[in-house]
Amino acid sequence: MFWQNGYEKTSLDDLMAGMQIGRQSLYDTFGDKRALYLRALDEYRTSTQQAMKTLFDAGHSVQDCFGAILHGICDESRADHERGCLLLSANLERNRDDRDVATLVRRNQSEVEAIFEAALRSAQRRGELGADKDPAALANFFLATIQGMRQLARATSDRAALRRIAGVALSALA
Repeated sequence: MFWQNGYEKTSLDDLMAGMQIGRQSLYDTFGDKRALYLRALDEYRTSTQQAMKTLFDAGHSVQDCFGAILHGICDESRADHERGCLLLSANLERNRDDRDVATLVRRNQSEVEAIFEAALRSAQRRGELGADKDPAALANFFLATIQGMRQLARATSDRAALRRIAGVALSALA
């Protein structure tokens, strides 16, 4: 429900209907709407990071892994594009003084960059990535590219533009 409506526009009634639980069960299990929201964001963070780790640990080239991520965004349905990334949406929706969400988003970005940097350093050791490439800078670049593609996809769902961006991004690994 938060992913569909955002935090502010999701009512307790929406949550109870979506989760098929009563108000007291929601309070007993999660505390309140805010606690449930933060838990949902953290669960999303955990699952998306695990999917990335699994991809990079599967033995494919780093180019193929980043290609799978970027082309995966291109190939998502219009509905998936409109839904976007839960954490990116949370970051854009949050009040500037919302430290809990800001901390969670910063933590996610740091952890994703670490996953990317580790994969890029490993690729460098295997000779897939040139010694002249900066894994930390590339990790920053791919995170920013993915976030930008997610925003463009949400705004326009222009697959041709997304594919062009993916191609340019992947050329950074050559």
